[in-house]
Amino acid sequence: MNKKAIYGSGIGIAVVAIVIILIVMNVNSASDSGPTGQQLQIINENALNDAKAVKISVENITAQPLDDEDVNVRIEFDVYNPNKGTLILEAVTYNLFTNGTRIISGDIGEKLEGFVASQESVYPIIGNGTITLKDTQSFQRHELAADILDQMLEGKGSYLINGTYSYKQTSSLQATGADKDFELTFH
Repeated sequence: MNKKAIYGSGIGIAVVAIVIILIVMNVNSASDSGPTGQQLQIINENALNDAKAVKISVENITAQPLDDEDVNVRIEFDVYNPNKGTLILEAVTYNLFTNGTRIISGDIGEKLEGFVASQESVYPIIGNGTITLKDTQSFQRHELAADILDQMLEGKGSYLINGTYSYKQTSSLQATGADKDFELTFH
């Protein structure tokens, strides 16, 4: 039996259990003067109808020399869930450019390919919550002009970041999901 599949399934079950616990805690914390169980179910079902796309921004980009030939670039994304319910951020795929030159490309997370797929690389974001995702990629110094590289290493670079993020939101037996393109700048 494949240990990786068992491990991935276990983590997937844990993610689902956490989401269920969060929903149950929200229902149990409703006071007597709050909505009834039936009203909560309607609110929960309507959450998908009024679902808003997550908001992604770049928190920071840093470049550091790794050795005489390679430079590490670290990028940090903040992803905000403006909805009431929890959603699952599956993946962020991005390209980082400076002065019209692509420096790095990267993937954070993994897009799910079905219910049985491993969920170890997905990120639940509670309603009105933010998660920070970090990724580090390397490139070789000779791939970039010396003056542009110096600006990056001094923290003075100007960047364009584009890509796609994928997410899913569930409510009762309904589910919505989307792949959304983004384009951001960072100075």
